[in-house]
Amino acid sequence: MKSSDFLTESVQNTSELLAPLLFPPVCVLCGELTGIAPEREDSAHVPLASRRRFASFCRLCETSLVQSAPSMQAACERCAWPATGHRRSSAGEDSAQIDGGDDQSDDLPCQECVRRQTPFSFETAIAVYRYHEVVRHAIIAAKYPRNTAIARELAVRLADRYRERAGIRSRTISDEPESSPLVTHVPSPFWRQFRRGGVGTGSLASRFAREMNFSFESLLETTRSVQKQALLDDVARRENVRGAFRVRRRWRKRLSGGHILLVDDVMTTGATADEISRVLLDAGAARVDLLVVARAIRDAQK
Repeated sequence: MKSSDFLTESVQNTSELLAPLLFPPVCVLCGELTGIAPEREDSAHVPLASRRRFASFCRLCETSLVQSAPSMQAACERCAWPATGHRRSSAGEDSAQIDGGDDQSDDLPCQECVRRQTPFSFETAIAVYRYHEVVRHAIIAAKYPRNTAIARELAVRLADRYRERAGIRSRTISDEPESSPLVTHVPSPFWRQFRRGGVGTGSLASRFAREMNFSFESLLETTRSVQKQALLDDVARRENVRGAFRVRRRWRKRLSGGHILLVDDVMTTGATADEISRVLLDAGAARVDLLVVARAIRDAQK
């Protein structure tokens, strides 16, 4: 361990030991007292900034938050729809072993991909949770600068999910960044940033990139104002974002052959991410993958 890393870890450990005496650890969502954070299996490979002595959420909020995590781990790799029975390329071998090596011809395609018919411009989609009440509270709170602890915690969990899908360990500072994906985010209109005093998903994306030791850049900007997607139907959502984004001037000739990780907080129809991915691919990117905190399932919410 480098001396600087040792010093950083010593300072962090000391502060975490003293802080609870002055400021009892409380849930970043509801304010209830929390307990000791569970020890992670990969703690030796987790960046210092992500190691927590105390849990960020109380037991009730944590239970509510993660209730959909298992179903999302089995979600469609193409669109993150949490259906059961569809084929997952990374799970095919395991499925064959569980079923005794039987043919997988009975596997069903993802119903959402079939319904959509036209493939998304992004290659894959990863969601940590299914969108529900506690997740919604966490996502909204993470948009504001005063709630950096929530944004940091969601970014850590998004990074954990990405590592799990990609089959990689936490990156170290010595890893070569040249071949790494470039992380960016869905841009927010200026007036929304001004009202919140922050950049919305930019904070989530930058913290995710820091967690993975990937480079982060705000590659995109809006070309015009758009309505809130939540108020529109599927067709109107696509029209609302069509032509609403562009690559920033200084990046227009620098994306050739690049792999982009597009980070957002929620995916519903995927219209915004699809439009942005198309813009990035048209600008020369070789591949775009989508990472979101939550996947909204509107039919299930009615």
